[in-house]
Amino acid sequence: MSAFRDAVRADLRRCLGDKPRSAARVLSILWHDMGLQAVLVYRCGRWLCAARQRPVLWPLLPPGWLLYWVAALWVRAAYGIRLALSADIGAGFWVGHFGGIEVVNCRLGEQCSVGQQTRVGRAGERCGPQIGDGVWIGAHARIFGAVRIGDRATIAPGAQVTRNVPGQALVVGAPGRVALRFDNTQIMPRPQA
Repeated sequence: MSAFRDAVRADLRRCLGDKPRSAARVLSILWHDMGLQAVLVYRCGRWLCAARQRPVLWPLLPPGWLLYWVAALWVRAAYGIRLALSADIGAGFWVGHFGGIEVVNCRLGEQCSVGQQTRVGRAGERCGPQIGDGVWIGAHARIFGAVRIGDRATIAPGAQVTRNVPGQALVVGAPGRVALRFDNTQIMPRPQA
């Protein structure tokens, strides 16, 4: 359960950035940030999956799953964000915009970011993408297949990745190719805290 708490805190820190933290600011972010709302719904669903292993928590599961499914359907319908429970998303995940985002059957490391109209993995794939820490995935990017993307790589907007990508690389085009070695710490949408 501490992993759940740590992941939620890291997600919230990504949204708050380096500005002063207050209860009013946290509540404002929770109310207005659609990406954070989607990530929190995902985190609750993963917590419910883990809670099945602890019999003491079983009484919470029926109402918990009901609330999760209502929230997940709302996030998909209203925001166009689908973070499937089959995805293993690391702490500090940031969804930059709403609309057309699907993350399924994959593993994303910590401090990753995605833009709008992004697809990572496919529902029918058994082995989806394995994405390292601090990867920035631009708008309209597609990452499919059993590919590995190294730490702090940058997937340019519109890129279609179907091959492995080394760490600290900038990938452009369709099909995606490494354009240059690039450290993305300066372009991350929100500062790490």
